[in-house]
Amino acid sequence: MLNDELQTFHNHFRLDRDSLPTAHLDEHGVVQIGNDEKNKTQLRVRAYHFYVLSTKRIVSSSAMLVEPSQVWEDVNQFYYFEKELQELALQCLYLTNTTLGECIVQRNGQREMQVVGLRSITFEQLTIQEKQLLTVEISKWSRNRRQLSFGADLEVMLRNTKTNKYLNGDMLEDHHFGFDEAIAIHKNKVFHPIIEIRPKPAMEMNGLHKNLLTLYHQLMTENERFHLETITEPNPIGRFFLGGHLHFGSIPFSFKHVRLLDQFVAIPFSLVEKKPSFQRRNRYGRLGSVRKNVYEGFEYRVLPTWFQFIPSCLPLLLWVEYLLENASTLIVPPFKPSYLRSYYVENERGATIDQWFFDYREFFQDEIGVKLFHNYNTWLKKL
Repeated sequence: MLNDELQTFHNHFRLDRDSLPTAHLDEHGVVQIGNDEKNKTQLRVRAYHFYVLSTKRIVSSSAMLVEPSQVWEDVNQFYYFEKELQELALQCLYLTNTTLGECIVQRNGQREMQVVGLRSITFEQLTIQEKQLLTVEISKWSRNRRQLSFGADLEVMLRNTKTNKYLNGDMLEDHHFGFDEAIAIHKNKVFHPIIEIRPKPAMEMNGLHKNLLTLYHQLMTENERFHLETITEPNPIGRFFLGGHLHFGSIPFSFKHVRLLDQFVAIPFSLVEKKPSFQRRNRYGRLGSVRKNVYEGFEYRVLPTWFQFIPSCLPLLLWVEYLLENASTLIVPPFKPSYLRSYYVENERGATIDQWFFDYREFFQDEIGVKLFHNYNTWLKKL
């Protein structure tokens, strides 16, 4: 029964089943290691597309043995950095198109994360609990197809033009404005320098754009009143990075949906960025940077902040809406190495938006798709 539902899911969205070699992770700046570099800070993640079926951590491993033993335990609550390790594992399964698979990742030191191993698994290799979780996720899609919903959260920093100091997010009380989890500590006091603009969700992108415009003008008014300027560079200072996240509700969390956004939204957007942060692209903005949300959908986290473009960004939003609403019929090609190099490597920015438009114009044949494709391309050229 479950196998039949998985087949229906794949057929409906015309999903490619062929996995790619793990060598393709190199194109995305993911570090792979050999057996002699393994350590004890590891997670093992099993997933179907982006649906996590199980996450386990190593709790003991004896280097004294000829063949070190490994004992894994279920992760019920994440320790420091484990959430990001899980997200890296899901990204790696996605980037290798391993729709049902297992990825082992580890952390070295403060920041470095590495891939220990990645493999496809079969339905028969799943545990009873994993099969039960998969049944629940697939059932949500097959039995409860509702209208998509759209939301966003855009990150900025606010700097006082008189003191040159950044605003602390703790000072914000409006529920449409909040702050990111990133913190700075000064004289034993915690500061939240990254501000989030959180528009009310909408059932269509025109409505979301109106909600964004309202908050945009509200913030511009407050900036003038309190002598603030809005900082929108993707990496304005130190270890702080600013993203422009999109939220989707009532949508399958599949590789196809995310790849449509990576291929036809994020990559062309990257080709026109004036001051890109390659450090951000290689971590928080890596292709496939997504999170499951509570609205039976996901959050797309690849794009840098686009707050400064809100007044004119309707072509972006309508293009995203079209891609997701037509995911079952659209064909999404593999990533081209030339565009990946341009995306991740600072000294290889050879690709252009005109070349991208030429390469992908034939993937859209219906009247609305052609129009929105042209509109998005025209908008990008004006940024």
